[in-house]
Amino acid sequence: MMNLIIPTDLGERLAFLAGKAHIPQNEYALDALAEILEDREDLLEAIEILERVKSGEEKLIPWEEVKKQYEETHPTH
Repeated sequence: MMNLIIPTDLGERLAFLAGKAHIPQNEYALDALAEILEDREDLLEAIEILERVKSGEEKLIPWEEVKKQYEETHPTH
């Protein structure tokens, strides 16, 4: 468990938005925090992938090549 001291301006914004959404402030804040953490995790993963591409450890495949491979393995009738 964690306790946070929320600055007045953020508390007012939280109260307003939670009220508009008809969601308890605690639930609204937890949902917002979960979304932010997920975004940060995605960003870190993207940075790690970019570093692997830059180092040559991982390569990018052009869309046309992906599309061609897909069409070869999934012919239309």
